[in-house]
Amino acid sequence: MLMLHQHITRALLALFLGTLCLSGLVSYFTIKNENIDRYKSELETHIKFIQAQLPYINDLESYAKVIKESYGIRVTLIDQNGVVLVDSDKDNETMDNHAHREEIIKAHKIDYAHSVRFSDSVKSNFLYVAHRFERDNKVFFLRLATNIDTIMHNFYHLWVKIAVIFTLSILAGLYVTYIFSQKVRKEIDKIVTNLQQIADKDYKITITSHFSLEFFEIANYLKKLASKLEKRAKQKRKYTAKIKLISQQRSDVISAISHEFKNPIASIMGYAQTLLDDPNANPQIRERFLGKIVQNGQKISNMIDRLTLTTKFENGDFNAQTSLFDIIKVTQELVQSFREKHPTRTISCELPQTYMITADRTMMEIVISNLIDNALKYSEEAIMVTLENDALHVKDSGVGIKAEEIEKVTQKFYRANAHSWDNSMGLGLALVTYILKLHNTALEIQSSLGVGSDFSFKLPSNNTVL
Repeated sequence: MLMLHQHITRALLALFLGTLCLSGLVSYFTIKNENIDRYKSELETHIKFIQAQLPYINDLESYAKVIKESYGIRVTLIDQNGVVLVDSDKDNETMDNHAHREEIIKAHKIDYAHSVRFSDSVKSNFLYVAHRFERDNKVFFLRLATNIDTIMHNFYHLWVKIAVIFTLSILAGLYVTYIFSQKVRKEIDKIVTNLQQIADKDYKITITSHFSLEFFEIANYLKKLASKLEKRAKQKRKYTAKIKLISQQRSDVISAISHEFKNPIASIMGYAQTLLDDPNANPQIRERFLGKIVQNGQKISNMIDRLTLTTKFENGDFNAQTSLFDIIKVTQELVQSFREKHPTRTISCELPQTYMITADRTMMEIVISNLIDNALKYSEEAIMVTLENDALHVKDSGVGIKAEEIEKVTQKFYRANAHSWDNSMGLGLALVTYILKLHNTALEIQSSLGVGSDFSFKLPSNNTVL
């Protein structure tokens, strides 16, 4: 396969040679026609001069030779029957009849007849000009001829000059082509280098070109291509990271489910196996064991419900069903429910009489329930539920949270106590965060290790407090 400069050289050489041949043909016919026209005019002028001199010439044959020697013109005098009377180049006695020569035939009709043909007598190409005139009531034809091979001689001389000029032009063109091809090759090498860089996934290319508009545009397109590929690569990395994260989350879910379900399932199986092994067990013990089975089954059901709800929030499959309701009434009902469930614990309330909000009531119940439940798990002291500055607070005096762990406690599957399974796989606060975000608010946490924690959130807007 040829290199670029070789293609250009071949094309340029073919162009020059074609131009040279075409120029030669055009110049040949141009010079030939121009010279023939000039010779015609000169011969016509000589005919007029000789015709004027004929009455004063006694020896026509000698006069014809003088014209031949002086001007290089062949002179022939022909009578009306085509017989050659005088010829400057040959003996007229040996010459053929000229009545049927082209120029003689034409001279019967026009004053000056012309023809170009090869002369058999002198073996050369001639331009003939014949003129018909009368003298002493007789018709004669005065014919002058000049050798037009000199036209070719002039053409060859000019063509040699043109060939030299074209040869020098070709050499100069080839040199310029070589320099041009080297620059083009340099630009192409830069493009190839950057393409290889892109192929190696290195998109930080710095290609520039000021050689020509085309290479400048190619450089810009390469930069745009690299930029787009870099963005796609980043998107791909993000997507890959997301896939890994999803895979890790799935593993976490499986691990969490396996870990968190292990104890309640073991309890259910243990109590059930005990009842099966002792069908005559004390009714009180049977009732207590069945209660434990129901309690652990309910824990598993709650875990599944929270996991399902969290997944819906993450996938954006949940739509809030808002309504106007009294958040104070909802909170008091939940507090009372926890008091009945935990009769040994103290849950205090400092709430106004009523506080109307527009939100998803069920979701708000889940938020408040999770915050109270979380406070009960991590505190042995009293729990306080208050409303301050349009924010609902759930305060405890428990173990508190380390400063570096405050941001982590709302993450899914995060557990402050890694050895505890009674916190629903660490989904409680994550679920609270999702619900509050859906209501354009957020969970705020203030905690000190060994002192306690305060979990609060601003109530949704358009509220009415009494």
